[in-house]
Formats: sequence, C-alpha cells, structure tokens
Amino acid sequence: MTTTMSANESKLKVGDVDVQMFSGGTGPGLLYLHGAGGNAGWQPFHEELAKNYKVYAPSLPGFDGTSRPDWISSITDVAHFGHALATSLGLEQYILMGSSMGGWVSAEMAAMDRHQIKGLVLIDPVGIKPEKGEITEIFMVGSDTRLKQRFYDTSQVANYDQYTQELTSDQANMQHSNQAMASRLCWRPYMNNPSLRHYLADVTTPALVIWGKQDAIVPAECGELYQKALANATLKVIDHCGHSPQIEKPQEFHAAVSEFLAGLK
Repeated sequence: MTTTMSANESKLKVGDVDVQMFSGGTGPGLLYLHGAGGNAGWQPFHEELAKNYKVYAPSLPGFDGTSRPDWISSITDVAHFGHALATSLGLEQYILMGSSMGGWVSAEMAAMDRHQIKGLVLIDPVGIKPEKGEITEIFMVGSDTRLKQRFYDTSQVANYDQYTQELTSDQANMQHSNQAMASRLCWRPYMNNPSLRHYLADVTTPALVIWGKQDAIVPAECGELYQKALANATLKVIDHCGHSPQIEKPQEFHAAVSEFLAGLK
C-alpha cells in the first residue's frame, strides 16, 4: 500500500532501536500503534486525526522499517519500549491509540504508567481471552483468508484493490518478516495475556473501546470484557463492521473518537 505524502517519514533512535516513524499534523500529541500485520504507512484515518493532533504512527520493533532488538520477545517488552518511545518524542498528557495488537500494547502501557496518558483509545484489541468464543487463528492461514477475516463488507473499504494487489518480492519478504515478529510476540499464549485484566483494574484513565460488531478475528464479547476491566471506559460498537473500523467505517469511527476526545479535560 502507498502512503500519503502529506506525512513525513523519519527515523528515530530509541535506545538500541532504530524506529521508522510516520507523523503529521499539529496540536496535542497522539501516538497510534498498529496491529500484527505491520505498519502500512500514513493512512486516511491518520490524516483525519492529524487535523487536530500531532499524530505519530511508528512501526513497532521488528516490523517494517524498525529494527528488532533481541530483548523484545513479548507484548510486555513492546509496552516498555512504547514508554521509552513516548519519552523520546517528548509526549506529555498525550492520547494513546492502538488497533488490534497495537491496542493490546496500548492497554499494557496504560497499566504500567498511566500518568502521562490523557486518553486511551482501543480499536478491536486482542489481549484479553474471550470467555465464550475464540480469537481466530491468523498466522497459519494465507493472506487471502486473513483479508476476508479482517473486513465484514469489502465494498465499504475505500481503495480495496490496494489490499489485493500482487506483492513485489520485497513486499512479500517484509510481510513474512512481520508475521514472524507477530508470532514471536503473540503465539504463547495465543493473542492474550492472562494477567491483563488484573493489570487494568487500577487504570482510571478515560478510555474508549471501539469494536466492529461483526469482527471475525476477535469476538465482540472481548469489547465488553475490556470495558469491564477498565474503570473509566466507554464501549462503542459499530454495526456492519469487521476488525478495522478505522478503515471499514471511517465516518462512524471518527465520530466516536471525536466525541470521546472532546470530553477529555
């Protein structure tokens, strides 16, 4: 997929990690963390958020253009790195937003040190194991299957052909590398941390949990579990939508986010 040229791609050194960073906009800081598929670069939803915020969209360690240090082998490790990244960016009282695996990282970051996080937005995050259903297997299936799992109705996805284009050899190698890193972080236990709900019990940061009602990867019941785990959380369920509301239902997504952020003191 291509990136929007209104954003600047840069490199940032955080400890021993060379970070690929996409950023744009002006205003209060907003840190966005991507999912297990990797960082597709600056996207339309970033651009919309950047109308009111200085948006930072890094590639997490081991994904895309960011180096993979040996010491990062769990989501908790990535969360510690996330705090170091926020410090390097000089972020104070910032908005932390994450999708899928990035939502899990964001939740663990909030549990570690919530004092600098003004608001937390979690978009269909993994991290909490469902009580009734199961989180769908995404590592042992082909890319076509993963794409079908991600979206409820592909006719709602703008420029959907970008997702179905044949990959170049470099893109295929990067996709394989991203999958290997995601497996390293999320495989055992699969896509969850049994302790996370206990970590979140003390988090009072205002939180918005956004969920696609027809999410075929993470059951919608997990949205309710996140809402119950967080003391100050609102759950927004978007109907006729899959795992990525920010892409499949952007108007509803941005309306929910705007209302939540406007209510923060």
